[in-house]
Amino acid sequence: MIQQLLKEKKLYWTLLFWVAVGIFTGPLVYVVVPLHLLMLHKKGEWLIVLLGLWLIFTLSDSRQGMFRFAQSVKPILMALAGVLYFTGNDAHKQHGFLTPFIPFFIIAGWAWFDSPVAMDSLQKTVSYSLLLLVIPWLVSNLLEQDRDSMLRHLILLGALVLVIGIVLHFAYPGFVIFKGERFSGLLGNPNGLGIYSFMFLCLTTLIFTYHPTLFQRGEKIVVYVIIALSLIWCGSRGGIFSSALFLAGWFLFRHNVTLGFVVMTLVFASYQLVTANFVEIVTSMGLQDYFRLDTLETGSGRLVAREFAWKHIETQYWMGKGFGYTEYLMHKFKDYFLNKGHQGNVHNSYLTIWLDTGLLGLIAFCWGWLRNFMRAAAFSPLVWAVLFGLLLTTTVESWLAASLNPFTIQLVIVLSLLGNGRFYERRG
Repeated sequence: MIQQLLKEKKLYWTLLFWVAVGIFTGPLVYVVVPLHLLMLHKKGEWLIVLLGLWLIFTLSDSRQGMFRFAQSVKPILMALAGVLYFTGNDAHKQHGFLTPFIPFFIIAGWAWFDSPVAMDSLQKTVSYSLLLLVIPWLVSNLLEQDRDSMLRHLILLGALVLVIGIVLHFAYPGFVIFKGERFSGLLGNPNGLGIYSFMFLCLTTLIFTYHPTLFQRGEKIVVYVIIALSLIWCGSRGGIFSSALFLAGWFLFRHNVTLGFVVMTLVFASYQLVTANFVEIVTSMGLQDYFRLDTLETGSGRLVAREFAWKHIETQYWMGKGFGYTEYLMHKFKDYFLNKGHQGNVHNSYLTIWLDTGLLGLIAFCWGWLRNFMRAAAFSPLVWAVLFGLLLTTTVESWLAASLNPFTIQLVIVLSLLGNGRFYERRG
């Protein structure tokens, strides 16, 4: 693994250059990095573009001031990548990933007319559509031009992000410990690290499954240990349970698809029972401190946020007020939530989309994702394991309602890989 990093040091020096420019040059980052991206595009360096977007999205989730540039530069890079997509002329410009989402974006566009934050809503709508266009395009290009290198470096970069967090846990703990209590790595909070680790586990496991010779056995073990440490240290209930659900689904769907659906459906059917008795189960195992039952019993503010969301959904059941409306409401009533002990968002991707675009938008949104899962399932039933894990994490976090984060891009990459026949081709 280290040999691969050294072999492709130019790639990682480029990524480091982007980060250094952002940290040390101030406003110049808004000129230097986009211009460099244009140069990379001209040279056909698609891999650096894909990895660079993922890295910038990852750093934009950090709470550290030194990475604040990433939050501002990422929409510029996404917009520029969109321009390159529309002005380019190659065989990989397909709209297959975005097409099922067209009804959703029509509804979101209509909801935008009633948005109290019109500019922010427009930016979020455009950025989400661009993500669903640009990332599958880049993946398709790379699957044909340099598939194995792309797959290796997707794993290397994801592992590197987690490793840096682990190293800092010992070398500079204040940098990676959230509010002096929980490990968050380079991500903004422990739950973010849990989501990142879950999605990276899906990506890694599927690449290892279909391309077992890309990494040696010892290297695979190291990657899994890195993911496991990140999940355990961050203590994210959603991340841990989603990962466990994915691994169970991966095992079942490899052996029998019907059995996989039956068992995984039963697991979901019993989810309410497990949740209702979660405190007793965890206490009997002596893990009440690790799973933070004190915060669970107080609801961690999530129940307050969800009740608030339902109250406002009732006033705009079928149509919402555009992307970003949920954030607008949470900010407008921030004093109320602070008094209730809650900071953050609604912690449910589907409630967020419902608030933003109404029930019609939510149905169209779910159909867009489901259709892409179905397309990938035509090649591999293992994609359903991702879906079951995804359903769990997206019901406790709102990340799928946003585009330019380090999680949604991983999901798009996974589905773009599994939905493309070139991913499975055997090459000598």
